[in-house]
Amino acid sequence: GGAVSSSAWPGPPVRAVPSAAWPTIAAAVEDAEDGTKIEVAAGYHEVLQGPLILDRAILIEGPGDRDPLLIGEDSIIVAAGAARNCVILRRLRFRISGGAPAIVIVGGCTIEARPRTRRGALLECEIESEGVGLEVAAHSGNAARILRTLVRGCEMHRLHRPIFGRRADGHVRSLHGPIWLPSQVGISLAGGASAAVIEGSHVQRCDCGIALTGLNVKEGWSDALSTFADVTMFENKTADLRIQGWSVREKATGVVREAPPGEQVSVTGWPLEQSSVVAPTDRGPVVLHVEGGRVNATLWDDEEADEEPRSHSDSDRGEATSFELDTPESRKHSPDDS
Repeated sequence: GGAVSSSAWPGPPVRAVPSAAWPTIAAAVEDAEDGTKIEVAAGYHEVLQGPLILDRAILIEGPGDRDPLLIGEDSIIVAAGAARNCVILRRLRFRISGGAPAIVIVGGCTIEARPRTRRGALLECEIESEGVGLEVAAHSGNAARILRTLVRGCEMHRLHRPIFGRRADGHVRSLHGPIWLPSQVGISLAGGASAAVIEGSHVQRCDCGIALTGLNVKEGWSDALSTFADVTMFENKTADLRIQGWSVREKATGVVREAPPGEQVSVTGWPLEQSSVVAPTDRGPVVLHVEGGRVNATLWDDEEADEEPRSHSDSDRGEATSFELDTPESRKHSPDDS
């Protein structure tokens, strides 16, 4: 399908949900042609009976007042081609409770809406998930745009599950008030650092805010994280940024140092706080200093393990604030154990 403009939809066909012809979003999507606009009524709720596959150039939008809510246990899958605005999701809420990613993007997609204020923050589409909120796959390129969107863990009472606790006398009672289940990952960038553009978005109450697979940098400073650093993190449990599959090209030799399979490093306080992690590679460790959207890769040769790391990068960018290697062994032996 072809791309469409996010500012001016080219015109008919337009489908209203709910209506006699299209009582549900799933029905309106099923036989939609490229260029279809689906307008969803305020306050509309729909329980999805299976995966919702968006494989044509369509726009689905709510009115901006009492945003429509889609509830289900299976993913919304965007697979309409690589052009930037193949699919546009605007002013919608998603609540996926089955453990699957709420939205999987394998083609061009923009998730956005008209700004509105909630608790002092501009928020657009809202995504709640027990698994992964948003997953951007490898072959979607840089076509995915996530604009002013809230991604967070699920609130248990909204999932219509019984919630019980045990009193001191042993009796079981029902619990009241919101209890949050952290998502495994808020946003998964499985396609690497350039897989998506994230602007003005919020990720909160997840185990990990953003999980990045594939960080390929040269020794020294780079803007490797700049496309998705415009994000606010809040109450994520173990990490705000987690990186797997990194590589660093040495400046002097051109040799590429690769991350061992299965290794990952975690950063907390990102993107507001500077932090550093020691990242293992097949040719000795490197230090990744993360500062917002910028990364400074510093080599640390085995024979220089007792010395300061060497780098060909700028010398005036500031010192690393902390070092953390996220491995099972490092979690067994924390600095407090010494």
